Amino acid sequence: MKKIFLISLAALSMGLLACTGGNGNNTSTSASATSSGEAQNVEQATDGITFDGENYTVTYPKGWNETFASGNILNAKSADDAISLSMNFDDGGPSVDQLKETGANVKLLNQQDYKEIGDPQIDGNKLVVRRVTNEGEIDFSYLLVLEGTKGVMGSVKAPADKEAEAEKALNSILASVKMK
Repeated sequence: MKKIFLISLAALSMGLLACTGGNGNNTSTSASATSSGEAQNVEQATDGITFDGENYTVTYPKGWNETFASGNILNAKSADDAISLSMNFDDGGPSVDQLKETGANVKLLNQQDYKEIGDPQIDGNKLVVRRVTNEGEIDFSYLLVLEGTKGVMGSVKAPADKEAEAEKALNSILASVKMK
């Protein structure tokens, strides 16, 4: 069981490392944690574009452009191409109870590939790991558990000067994800 979990974790790490950017519409408020762990009000992306995947729906900001979408995979970029979103459905990920261990393992497995890796931030069913590439790009890798071991995973990437905007977009996008 632990071997299967570690293989899934390695796949998650590789998937988050490889990820990079649907159409439709939806604004409400929910609580979320920032990369520093502080709770904040998050505006859910509702006045935006809705991607209708096979197993989930998600709304990302209006003005962003879909760069790839198929089945359960979504890639999109901000209008200025500075911020990118990747999202994929995962039906065999960790449960909410396994997020702490998953976060620790993601941090451990990625230490040599990034200039900086923040402590995993867990807020209920959401895990976010802030990473900084050797080139200085910010990479918020996330895993959102929706039901049991089913959820979405991916990343939001941005240059350092767009970090706050990218984090706000990520929290808004994740607040909009719904399982079908």
